[in-house]
Amino acid sequence: MNFLNLFVTKDNSLILLFRIYYSIALLFVFTILTSLIFSQNVYDKQIKVLYPNNNSKNENFDQTLDKLYAAKLTEEIYISKNVNLDSILETNLVPNIIISKLPFNITTLKSSEKRKTLFIKIALPIIIKENEKLVLMNNKIRNLANRIDFISRGDAKWLSSKMKEYKLKEYSIEKLLQKVDKIPVSIALAQAAIESGWGTSRFAIEGNALFGQYIWDQNKDGIVPENRDLGENYKIKSFNTLSDSVSSYMKNLNTNHHYAEFRINRYIMRNNNLPLNGVTLSNYLYNYSIEDDYSEKIKNIIKTNKFEDFEHLKMEKQNKIKLTEII
Repeated sequence: MNFLNLFVTKDNSLILLFRIYYSIALLFVFTILTSLIFSQNVYDKQIKVLYPNNNSKNENFDQTLDKLYAAKLTEEIYISKNVNLDSILETNLVPNIIISKLPFNITTLKSSEKRKTLFIKIALPIIIKENEKLVLMNNKIRNLANRIDFISRGDAKWLSSKMKEYKLKEYSIEKLLQKVDKIPVSIALAQAAIESGWGTSRFAIEGNALFGQYIWDQNKDGIVPENRDLGENYKIKSFNTLSDSVSSYMKNLNTNHHYAEFRINRYIMRNNNLPLNGVTLSNYLYNYSIEDDYSEKIKNIIKTNKFEDFEHLKMEKQNKIKLTEII
């Protein structure tokens, strides 16, 4: 029988067979299309999870997904499998893994040791990364200072821009070097732990704020403290990422007049080829808090948690792992 006759045949058995084949074909096509559409929807949701600031018509649902994925990816995959503190201390190398926000379930961990360890694993690479940027800048300034009479117009403009950025009122490379330098890792970790409650504070979870920095500019992003006194108008500065928080904290210690003693003593250590000592330098951070014994509090955190062991770590040179690479 000619194949085209299938369309005009009156044979009921052939018609039934054709209808079965036709239905199967339709079902197969429908299944493929549905699968493609569904997979695209899942992909879109994952992108929103990674970039929670994206606008969404269903913001609450996206935020819920964001928390679930952030907790799972951060703790179970990134931190547990890729960051080992014993290995870091043995090699003096920190995995180049930068987490953008704290996992929401850090506040529910029953073990205080597990919570502390998780917090250190998240904060440590960020602190090392931001410090390395400052050290590179410091080295560049020193190199330019050594050949100041022969630097290019571009380098001269760069120096001027850094002096303005770091709030220098006069052109002075020496004073710029006092301000552009690393923060001892032990101090940064200790203050992050104190100011964020080891990553459990509302400001840390909602605003990536690890250091409790105050702001009075109402046009800047911040979170109003629940126990703020009547008549006060300050907020706790919030950030898009944890890295932004660490960078802002370091800029604060490197520019604010309250920490001039800290910077001078750090500079003296540098010029005498002495390692930066977090316990010693914490003596000059008494203005960071209204607490009378704040410097002692920093010292106790450093010593109790052996944070000085992290002072000389370096970041691994491989490319930074991104969340998108593991989805």
